[in-house]
Amino acid sequence: MTDERHRMTVPELLEELQRRGITAERKGIYRDIDALIQYGADIKHTGTGYYLARGDLSRDELKCLIWALRSANFLSDKRTAALLEKLKGIVGMQLAALTLPEDGAMKCPDDQMIENIDRLSVAIEQRRQVTYSDKDHMDMLARRLRISPYALLWLKRGCCVLCNQEGQSGLSCLELANMSSIRTDMTPWRNYSEISRYRELDLDDIAARLEAGEDICKP
Repeated sequence: MTDERHRMTVPELLEELQRRGITAERKGIYRDIDALIQYGADIKHTGTGYYLARGDLSRDELKCLIWALRSANFLSDKRTAALLEKLKGIVGMQLAALTLPEDGAMKCPDDQMIENIDRLSVAIEQRRQVTYSDKDHMDMLARRLRISPYALLWLKRGCCVLCNQEGQSGLSCLELANMSSIRTDMTPWRNYSEISRYRELDLDDIAARLEAGEDICKP
């Protein structure tokens, strides 16, 4: 509940603890604060009370983070609310002091997109292939498609995975919104140097070329 602009005295700390059903006394609070500081908590003491120093974000920086969360169409409303609550725990009263519009992007109905991002990130880190079902062809659910994922790209059309599709030469860029039931298996990925002209992936260059409509996927 504290930051540089919102400090609490020991009596106020005692009152807040009491509201939470915690019995404490003044000398104990001083001892506890000293112990927390000794173990690394960046607690500041001023003439008007104590506060936890957090390396505060500016108001503009904090607004950018909040608007980014509210505008992220790969997050569900539930996940957005949970992340905003965690952000509140990090920045304290700074967040409560802001007045922001509630409107944001159309949100995902569930957490499938963020789960896809997490599973693909793990597979990329471990250099493993993944299988998935194509949402655009629900009649093919029995047929699992396989890719070697190399990187996640954030393009205007949404979050995409740069990959090689099994049985094809060259790179592909697939939208995560069309993928479901992503599973990592133990099969090592096919190195992109085997199926493309790239020996090292310059993701900024690849993203720029894709946005410009260039075909970077040919072998």
